[in-house]
Amino acid sequence: MVHRPADSRLLTNLLQQEKDYSKQLNQVLQSSNASLASFAAYAAASPPPASHVIMTVAGSLAAADDALRRYALGVDEWRDTMRLLKDAEDEVGNIMRDREILVTRLIKASKSQKNGSGSIRESLLLGHQRSPSSSSISLSIGGQQDTPSPSPSRPLSASISSSTKLAAAQSELQACEAHLAAKERELATKRCVAVRDGLGTRLRAMVECGWAWNELGKEALQSLEELGTDHPG
Repeated sequence: MVHRPADSRLLTNLLQQEKDYSKQLNQVLQSSNASLASFAAYAAASPPPASHVIMTVAGSLAAADDALRRYALGVDEWRDTMRLLKDAEDEVGNIMRDREILVTRLIKASKSQKNGSGSIRESLLLGHQRSPSSSSISLSIGGQQDTPSPSPSRPLSASISSSTKLAAAQSELQACEAHLAAKERELATKRCVAVRDGLGTRLRAMVECGWAWNELGKEALQSLEELGTDHPG
């Protein structure tokens, strides 16, 4: 399986920009509260019917802010979903770094084998040497010079140790590869779910916000029609 290098910089950048966007939305809502308070104070000091109309419009504006606040919550839910996705990407990245370490370890273990010619073969034959058959005993009596033996420059114990390290490195890398493949499949599924569900929540909030603003705007315009252009007196 071909592994894609883990690079979460684009997702990190997206999360940072969305955080700034969410912060700006909350600042707008905070400023709107102060604006509505000033608007209501102005309405209280205005004569009727202007005071009544202004208070009605202020109610529409407050409801519009509530709709925007729900959209801001949708943005936050989207950000939370993507943060969980980044955690999953970071986990895969850590496994890939572990894999690189295991690959390097396996390369070193395999290189150590070339210093002792036949060391792997000798370690495999060790089991036969521990339990010699009757024919092997007769051979050892008749011609001991034919019995396989490790190279004088590389003791049998060193050959066994090197072969054991090689087998352990291979086993660890195989286990890591299987774990990495499973996590990559899991990450691909999580990515699709995060985009679908996270953006879905945000977009539904946007639809509701847009619909609310449309309806509230119409109501506020109807309230303004109560004000005539004729001056009293």
